[in-house]
Amino acid sequence: MTRFHPSRLRFMNAFLRESGRDFLRDTRGLVAVEAIILLPLVIWLYVAMFSFFDMLRMKSVNQKAAFTIADAYSRETLKIDDTFVDSTFRLFGQLTRTINPALRISVLSYDEDTDKYSVSWSEKRGTGSAVALSDNTVNQMRSTLPIVASGDEFILLETWNDYKIPFKIGMDDFRLKSLVFMNPRFADQLKWDEQIL
Repeated sequence: MTRFHPSRLRFMNAFLRESGRDFLRDTRGLVAVEAIILLPLVIWLYVAMFSFFDMLRMKSVNQKAAFTIADAYSRETLKIDDTFVDSTFRLFGQLTRTINPALRISVLSYDEDTDKYSVSWSEKRGTGSAVALSDNTVNQMRSTLPIVASGDEFILLETWNDYKIPFKIGMDDFRLKSLVFMNPRFADQLKWDEQIL
């Protein structure tokens, strides 16, 4: 009678196949492996949600502060001077508590005959590249301005501040901007103190 002796190579192949099947059937430690794979993604999503929420909160604070300042200007019946503008700029900084705030207040009017906006007066406070508006610069931004009746004056308040993202999630820091348009409430015009009547 002849004995069958499997080769070592066949024996090793069968052993590896059986070990592989056992490994695939074994579910011990599966939760730990999944946690190691998914934990960085869950942490990134949590941090990203926090960053997006903070960004939207800051945008809302900036917009509310801009409306508050514009409302203060719209209720003013006396002439505006540097002290008033400086005070509202400091108030804006206190309301937003942001880095590098800037504010530009302008009184504009529209002339239907020339189809152009004109600047009665404009003042800027704070950091940044924006300067006080002129007739040329205001007509370059006319797509953002409201449609008003010919001869009507309105207040344009623009605010800026730098937003620093709390966690680096693939976005860079950026500058928030708000635009608020308002009509004078208790006076026909909002005049500058040095304006010739």
